Amino acid sequence: MKHTRMAIAVAAVLAAGSANAANIFQWEHQWTFNHTAGNGSNALGAEIVSFDAANERLWVIGTNGNLGGVDVLDLSGNLTHSFDTSSMGGINSVAIANGKAAIALTAPVKTDAGQVRFYDAGNYGFLQSVAVGANPDSVTFTPNGQKLLVANEGEPSSYLVGPSGDPVGSVSIIDANSYNVQTAGFDAFNSQAAALKAAGVRLTGPNASVAQDLEPEYIAVSADGTKAMATLQEANSVAIIDIATATVTDIKAMGFKDHSLPGNGLDASDRDGPGTAALNGNIQNWNVKGMYMPDGLGSFNQNGNQYFVTANEGDSREDWPGGEEEVRIGNAVIDSALDAAMTLAHGSDWRTNNDKLSRLLVSKSGDIDNDGALEELHVYGARSFSILDMAGNIVFDSGDQLEQIIKAQYPGLWVDDRSDNKGPEPESAVVGNVNGRDILFLALERSSAVMVWDLTDLNDIKFLDMLVAAGDISPEGLSFFNTTQGSFLAVANEVSGTTSLFKVAAVPVPGAVWLFGSALIGMLGLRRKA
Repeated sequence: MKHTRMAIAVAAVLAAGSANAANIFQWEHQWTFNHTAGNGSNALGAEIVSFDAANERLWVIGTNGNLGGVDVLDLSGNLTHSFDTSSMGGINSVAIANGKAAIALTAPVKTDAGQVRFYDAGNYGFLQSVAVGANPDSVTFTPNGQKLLVANEGEPSSYLVGPSGDPVGSVSIIDANSYNVQTAGFDAFNSQAAALKAAGVRLTGPNASVAQDLEPEYIAVSADGTKAMATLQEANSVAIIDIATATVTDIKAMGFKDHSLPGNGLDASDRDGPGTAALNGNIQNWNVKGMYMPDGLGSFNQNGNQYFVTANEGDSREDWPGGEEEVRIGNAVIDSALDAAMTLAHGSDWRTNNDKLSRLLVSKSGDIDNDGALEELHVYGARSFSILDMAGNIVFDSGDQLEQIIKAQYPGLWVDDRSDNKGPEPESAVVGNVNGRDILFLALERSSAVMVWDLTDLNDIKFLDMLVAAGDISPEGLSFFNTTQGSFLAVANEVSGTTSLFKVAAVPVPGAVWLFGSALIGMLGLRRKA
């Protein structure tokens, strides 16, 4: 099945007015494997995928209810091995390096210590089990494969039963040869709660210590293997980790995104107007603050400088008893000063009109003085990706480009019933080197697509394309890799339970030819297999 779309509009090319070299991004859908189709799968779904370079296989972990396991696929999309992990606990993540595969498993009682099980990636033989913190959510090897970092999320079972219901978050660092484990924890920050809050770290778990409140989601490692960064989604922060000493050296708040500024708009309602396609993408500026709340995390090194990319999804503590914090603006108690300011900016019906902010979900953390009324409007997620330096400072944010691009170029991927709550939901991020260029792949959970961006010039970051495969729903895990056959991206899709493989390329074209070629492509469309 072939798809066509306008690659780059002629007007945009002429407006650029440059003869600098550019690139045409090309992609080809190789295959899709359905783990739910009764074809020998023990994974029964697809959440995280990792590439085994030594054997050129893909390990996919998945779950379906209380069942789950690992499927191993070759690069032709054939199932070569599968095993059930249901009796071991809930499977969360997989990573592979130097011929060893590591899978993370939550204990049957999820507040208990979890485990990481190591396997020989060549013959699938079990090697070792290592005890780690509660609810190990993701695993990442250092670039040389000598150490494995584990994000122990420490999710609560309930905020209502005391410390036993809310384990601490931590990062385990395992020697991949001796299997010795060190723990980079947050206990040293327990006495600094007030200072962390003043710096913008979001600590909202009821009766939780700092260590209990911080819940690492994803980890990415610096190119030299000495430092790591972990996303602390609910805390709207990231943690910086020194690997050699197994120490959390800093917790850096990501702050707020000002959605009132040009280029930072958002579609705030899932019921604006009759819901026709013409009204989808009602992107406007509003006087609300976006909490970045990063989930997935990628890394890349450019000109000797280390950078990380966050997928700013957003998340609340609503899932756990006692953690209820969401409220629609139309149902919220609003401080009189805020109401007056919003009325001046957006009209007296700003919180009663569905075309405005009535439907938007916000956090009760906007009640700054704890008097029961919201002094600020804090929305979940920034509907963007950000680039951070090694210290955790934001050096780039994509603003409202995700929603603007979907609205303008891919209206069929617009999911309006998520406009009131986190939008397209950027879920995970990975950066790969494609033909010498730094290419970002950003999974959009709600739009069921992967956005592609060129990060080669951080002063001129460009959107390239959107990867979509028919039947794939909610991409969760991404794995980029290069082989002698080219560059590839594997995508694990949580809701559809499918894994898809794409071959990708960035083809350089000289400036003069690019001007002509882009105009021609803009008129005729770029034909691609999918």
